[in-house]
Amino acid sequence: MANFSKPQNMTTMLFALFAFLQFTVALQHGAHHQHHARHSQDAILKRQIDEIADSLVARQSSGYTAITGVCSTSTGSDGTCNSNGRVSAPRLEIRQLKQNADQWNLYLLGMERFMAKDKNDRLSYYQVVGVHGRPFVTWNNFPTPLLNQAGFCPHAQTLFGSWHRPYLAIFEQALYQSVQEVIDTFPEGQRSRWQQAAATLRMPYWDWAQDGGSATVPTLIRDQTVTVTKPSGTVTIANPLYSYSWGSSLPSEIGGGPWNNWPNTLRRPVANPTRSNNNEMNARFNAMRVSLRDRVFALFSSKQSWGAASTSQIGVRTDLSGSGVDSFESVHDAIHNTAGGETGGHMYYLDISSFDPIFWLHHTNVDRLLAMYQLIVPNTYVANGNINRGMAQWQQGEAKNSYTPLKPFTKNTKGDYFTSQDIRETRVLGYHYPETSDRTYSQVARAVTSLYGAGQRTLSRRADNETSYETGQYQGRPLKEGDYHHVLSIVADKFAMDGSYTVHCFIGKPGSNSTSNSTAPYSNSTAPYPISNSTAPYTNGTSSEADYDPSTDYTQDPNYVGAYGILGGMKAGGGNATYPIMTEGALPLTTCLQGKEADGSLKSLHPDDVEPYLAENLYYKVVGLNGELNPDDIPNFHVYAKCTKVTPAASDDELPDLSAPYQTLPKATENKPAGKPFTYTPSPIDIPLPDGPEYEEGPSAGQPSTPYPSSGVFPYPTLPWEEQGYCVTKQTIEYVDQDGNFLYAEM
Repeated sequence: MANFSKPQNMTTMLFALFAFLQFTVALQHGAHHQHHARHSQDAILKRQIDEIADSLVARQSSGYTAITGVCSTSTGSDGTCNSNGRVSAPRLEIRQLKQNADQWNLYLLGMERFMAKDKNDRLSYYQVVGVHGRPFVTWNNFPTPLLNQAGFCPHAQTLFGSWHRPYLAIFEQALYQSVQEVIDTFPEGQRSRWQQAAATLRMPYWDWAQDGGSATVPTLIRDQTVTVTKPSGTVTIANPLYSYSWGSSLPSEIGGGPWNNWPNTLRRPVANPTRSNNNEMNARFNAMRVSLRDRVFALFSSKQSWGAASTSQIGVRTDLSGSGVDSFESVHDAIHNTAGGETGGHMYYLDISSFDPIFWLHHTNVDRLLAMYQLIVPNTYVANGNINRGMAQWQQGEAKNSYTPLKPFTKNTKGDYFTSQDIRETRVLGYHYPETSDRTYSQVARAVTSLYGAGQRTLSRRADNETSYETGQYQGRPLKEGDYHHVLSIVADKFAMDGSYTVHCFIGKPGSNSTSNSTAPYSNSTAPYPISNSTAPYTNGTSSEADYDPSTDYTQDPNYVGAYGILGGMKAGGGNATYPIMTEGALPLTTCLQGKEADGSLKSLHPDDVEPYLAENLYYKVVGLNGELNPDDIPNFHVYAKCTKVTPAASDDELPDLSAPYQTLPKATENKPAGKPFTYTPSPIDIPLPDGPEYEEGPSAGQPSTPYPSSGVFPYPTLPWEEQGYCVTKQTIEYVDQDGNFLYAEM
């Protein structure tokens, strides 16, 4: 059973019509105010499209942009969306959205128009995506000069998950405005058809962990051109999901970019001529898909708090015991590194990655996983933490919590900022996900098992074959009684060097694909079976896309486990932070070890058998912009193996339990690079504000009588409630049946 209570037998009682009750008690600038909102959802209501378009324009032209997401109703005088009758529609996986031809057409045309908007337009693609990092300028009337020459995104910080939610919403809102403008270009007699398609259109996500068949990265993202329907008829256009162009040159305010300021976004670029290598990108994602699947499944089974699972910030995680070995943000980093590539594509750099359209498909999936995880651990949320580096809106060392204003995102035209509590329920922003439609633990648990449980094969079944044809990797089996879950934990300095770096892990000596300058004792022996269906280079048929030869790629080796990414910026140091920006996460080893057990090379998954096996057969290589790195030379870099005993799922409505404390297996890595026993000592920046009501409100509610910590040195330059815009918000969500009868409430 799950380790918390949840409503039983509620799914059949929940109807499309439900009530959302939000009760807000705000403490802001010493004043208390109350906000009480209630809305119900019925079958999709058709609204006049001109009214929606007019309200979108009105919000943009005001002093502050009210971020509402897609608002299917009218807006108030302060730009907020009228919740009475508002529609929440699902964001769909990109391959599912493609099945609705009209919505897919509008999405592509909307993206094309969005990207083409003037760079001076606040809701242009250029300005919205630029909020994340470069060009390090203000947005939405946030005061200038910025506090630091940096972007607004709080990566490796406690607000990572919640800050990106309104960020995605303003992207979706601006995209939807572009869709409305596209509809207005069609003849009046055709608009009703397109308006109907737009009513429930939301931006899609790309699920990089699902088994999508032979291509983890769908061609929808990799094709350079796409066929669409415009008022003039069927035409072929440049695929807006393939890349973004700044024009003939990179704007000087960006401050420089990869590949000699190349004016188009690139993925795993190659030279002569400069171009992307989406073929290699797809092959790399194919090779690590099992690892991504296993990381997602293990996170959902970890039962750790949402705050700890959402961020890689070590200050939130250092005091964790038990299941806190990985985070959704750490998984997220691996996607960035693999898409951008060690040749320095745009996704490889934190501060310019948002310009690549794949960023938005990726981050929408991260938001989806975090929204699903909220239903697994419903009474946990954003953890206390400190700003670990100077940002556009915050100074290093400032203490933050779930009531911190998520600057620069305003919820109305008056300039009031969202807090994490404001957007705890995604429907506040007009969307949900297929797996959260019922808002139940059991719905999410079934979906997680179906999509990410080893041996499920719900999307593409390989009859009687547990080995991938693409790489020869073992695909895994369901966890059972007596199993142990093993991981390779990685502690790393996020900004140790210019750009990012990636740890590639193998169990068993890699074959002839390994590089000659490896710091690990790789063998040059030939793999026992082919690593791909073809040793010949392949291409997508266009001269401008690079060829790819899988026989030269070490990630295609059958002993390959996966890639762990440390996502950095274009410059080392993290904005001259006083302390290293430390992160921690883990690569699951379990599926690969299951394969070794299945072929007889490993006696069992018990740690007594696994530890000496890993000491003999575990290898890893670290690759950065300048090629392979010696792990011992990387500042603050450490690896170690550990495991926990598995409690299998009790039913189809449950997940396995991986929350038991992990035991370290020191002999597995002690003789390997950066593998000696290591205990992290928290720096002052890592010490979060303690939990407790005395630390949640301002002086009027009482401050601690003695400084914290006990040394008498108070480490925080400001406390959360001292920030302008701080707002304490308490929410209750109440569910009713179709007759308005109360079902249950959630805080």
